[in-house]
Amino acid sequence: MNIKSEIVLSIFALSFLSSTVIASGYSCESGEKSQWMSKTEVIEFVVQQGYEVRKVEVENGCYEVYAKKDGKRFELFVNPLTGSIEKTKQK
Repeated sequence: MNIKSEIVLSIFALSFLSSTVIASGYSCESGEKSQWMSKTEVIEFVVQQGYEVRKVEVENGCYEVYAKKDGKRFELFVNPLTGSIEKTKQK
């Protein structure tokens, strides 16, 4: 592969990754997975904030927590290193 092909391929890969993050709406600076809080710890933290947790997934370096609070549904983006809720989307 020549240098021109490598550049084109790199640009394509970067644009694909960027569009993936944009499509999902958010990503976290999450570091090494071995340092992440467990799902159980994240659930406990979110419950302490007054939410009823329905489901937890991992996407784009975040724990995505689907929860209810005061009768409303939320999607929470939780930093797996700190447990902080970095973004909240009401559904």
